[in-house]
Amino acid sequence: MNIKTCFGISSCKGGVGKSTVACNIAITLANQGYKVGLLDADIYGPSVPTLLGIQDKEPEVIDGKFQPFEVFGIKAMSIGFLVDEEQAVIWRGPMLTKGLDGLINKTNWGEIDYMIVDFPPGTGDVQISMSQQLKLTGAVIITTPQLLSLKDVIRGINMFIKTGVPILGVVENMGYLETNGDKNYIFGKSKTKKTLIKEDIELLEELPFKEGVPQSCDSGKPYCFDFKNEYTKQFENIVSKILSKSAN
Repeated sequence: MNIKTCFGISSCKGGVGKSTVACNIAITLANQGYKVGLLDADIYGPSVPTLLGIQDKEPEVIDGKFQPFEVFGIKAMSIGFLVDEEQAVIWRGPMLTKGLDGLINKTNWGEIDYMIVDFPPGTGDVQISMSQQLKLTGAVIITTPQLLSLKDVIRGINMFIKTGVPILGVVENMGYLETNGDKNYIFGKSKTKKTLIKEDIELLEELPFKEGVPQSCDSGKPYCFDFKNEYTKQFENIVSKILSKSAN
């Protein structure tokens, strides 16, 4: 396994579109010619298999190692490939650590320029264990404009800082719905930027509700793989900032 750089994508709160953003960041990097891995570390609610349209498949095992699926120009691995999608994964302590170790060290990743790790919501064992095992270059946190989400963002920032992982920035998702050139703020006007200024953290991008994105998720084909528009340019901007910060 030869992974040059590893980023964590975290939300700290569920339902903010973290896995969708993680998938599209991975696809955007692959579109730029990089060798990309996407590791779904959300043990309790893996979304990557569905988002990539491979939820009904099992990975091949060669010489005792899982072979990651190669789709849309990236390599992907998830606990969702190893358990029934309707089965609850009830793991704690050693079992959790062992399961994560299998995803990391018992998968034949090959040579990877950028590994994107899709963390589960929260600030628990998974985040701490993965941060230590993978020696993350940094973490990107996904939020919505809601105050409830922003409070969790601050907790997530503090958790990563305590584990020695730099915060590369925050992406606000589903910030507004644009209709006929007018921005409608479904959650109210965003307080994200004001909140992050106090924490000295950069807001990397403000993503809108985008028509076609939910459909792309349900169909198992990431939006950034098919389209070239203002929305996909926003992901290019996110990637550009992440790479710039990680190079410093």
